Amino acid sequence: MFISENNLAALLGTSAATIKGWTKKGVYRTAHDSNGIAGVNMEDLRDIEEIAEMLDSKWEEELKVVPIRDFTSIELFAGGGGLALGMEKAGFKHILLNEFDRSACNTLRVNRPEWNVIEGDIRNIDFTPLYGKIDFLSGGFPCQAFSYAGKQGGFNDIRGTMFFELARAVKEIRPRVFMGENVKGLVSHDNGKTFKTICNVISELGYTLIEPKVLKAIKYQVPQKRERIILIAIRNDIAEKASFKWPSPFHRIMTLKDAFYKGIIYDKEVPASDGASYPVKKKKVLELVPQGGDWRNLPEEVAKDYMGGSWLLGGGKTGMARRLSLEEPSLTLTCSPCQKQTERCHPLETRPLSVREYARIQTFPDDWLFQGTMSDRYKQIGNAVPVNLAWAIGRSLIRLFNDIEKISPSATVDCSQEVKKITNDSNNISASKNASTTNKTSNKVYKQLNIFDLLNQFGENSILDNTYVSESFEKYETLDCFVNQNPDMTVLISLITKSNCELFNRREAFVYYTGKRFPSTVELKELRFFIPYIKGKGIRDLYIIKKIRVGNKNNAIDGEKVIDPRLIFEIEYLGQLYPKYVPVRLDIWHTYTQTTLNNIKCNS
Repeated sequence: MFISENNLAALLGTSAATIKGWTKKGVYRTAHDSNGIAGVNMEDLRDIEEIAEMLDSKWEEELKVVPIRDFTSIELFAGGGGLALGMEKAGFKHILLNEFDRSACNTLRVNRPEWNVIEGDIRNIDFTPLYGKIDFLSGGFPCQAFSYAGKQGGFNDIRGTMFFELARAVKEIRPRVFMGENVKGLVSHDNGKTFKTICNVISELGYTLIEPKVLKAIKYQVPQKRERIILIAIRNDIAEKASFKWPSPFHRIMTLKDAFYKGIIYDKEVPASDGASYPVKKKKVLELVPQGGDWRNLPEEVAKDYMGGSWLLGGGKTGMARRLSLEEPSLTLTCSPCQKQTERCHPLETRPLSVREYARIQTFPDDWLFQGTMSDRYKQIGNAVPVNLAWAIGRSLIRLFNDIEKISPSATVDCSQEVKKITNDSNNISASKNASTTNKTSNKVYKQLNIFDLLNQFGENSILDNTYVSESFEKYETLDCFVNQNPDMTVLISLITKSNCELFNRREAFVYYTGKRFPSTVELKELRFFIPYIKGKGIRDLYIIKKIRVGNKNNAIDGEKVIDPRLIFEIEYLGQLYPKYVPVRLDIWHTYTQTTLNNIKCNS
């Protein structure tokens, strides 16, 4: 079996120059594949532990591991679902997931409607109803700074961090096993004090920490040079009953060719999808970079101009002007495919990687649909745990649970009522906190409406139908008469986007789309009228709201269904309230005001 010099370097965590030096010195014999790429026959490298593990891998045997009963799990900091999906593929049954980001929550809901997704701050969730009823808990707690951690080495030192919330959930739930994952730099942060604190906390919680391990994703059928530290802890009362074994690596390194074309991972080429694009100047520079190259392949003057101040800095700067290679795994994906310091240019075309290409590098299946703006989707994918890495870890965990179950049998607990209570309590706490917080403009804080929930509730049906109001208006001779006779009817004033101002100026608009954020305090079913607010001018015209429904801003993008729900107001121009534009205050986020016809009249 063959491995290229570059891929061997990635596997061993060394440089390609070091590998070339070994072969030049005759430490190993040079070989070439069918494309003429230099490398080594893996059998000649059996004395290297990582290679021996791949040659003797039990990957196929581990694929056959299945749970002997339903093992329940909870996923915290779920993001776009990479870890959760991998654990599901391994056999875990998720009963609850928590995530703060709205677009990521919508991604989870679209792909797995049966998952119970609690959207919001984990600090608002009380997990105690699930005490002793859950088998497994996992979460990739955010990689925030622990600048003050480690002073005392205990539980109090990590209060305020997201690891504290993971630890609190463990304390309140007492699962048999829990897992945390993070960047590999966590081990060395603050000279190791942070990691020591985390280990101490795990011990205080009453769990035995398995020797932590930094796993390289390229070893587990992932075409990406991504490394994550995995923390697995077993509750002390069962820790001695079974032992955890880390997953075996796959037999070879996956490359971008495996990600983009039909092969071992996927059964067809990567589907078309939308993606970011380069400015003309940047594209001209990257057109000069060969596959697998970077700024060092540019003419010196071009490189100096492109890199600016970075030209004088030390280090290899190999992420700048970087074009990926089909014959190698991708560099670690970031939240954006075209950041200057961490460039990820397509190997064959001069453009950033598309959303679907990003997803394939993270080994998401093609039918896993990411929600939100393009930026939202890149962010969800870039932050995710690669699905195949999570799947491999999950199989090892299922094997552990099977061993525990054989020694100490237990039954799967139905937690549906507990989850319902937690969800309701979390929503109530969140609403209460929002109500008690002060808003700079109106002494109120407005909670964001979950438009996705309305989509699930109403589908294509109207939330509001005001046809009768339109018919009623026809009975009045003038708009003033109508306003005088209907003073308490509710009006929504909304700031109009710049691109739509001209349409409203001409009174030709018949639809108003909200943004992604809409206040939950607005009583949709009470709204009767709509007044557009033109930035820099104010209000002038009155429209009737004929219908309110949930719609999709982007119905399809190159065949990929993206659910991006917005409220849609079907409106009809009624008349001019004022002879010219009148300024008013927009109370909610400087964007909306809910009022009445009478208040509008009184303020004129």
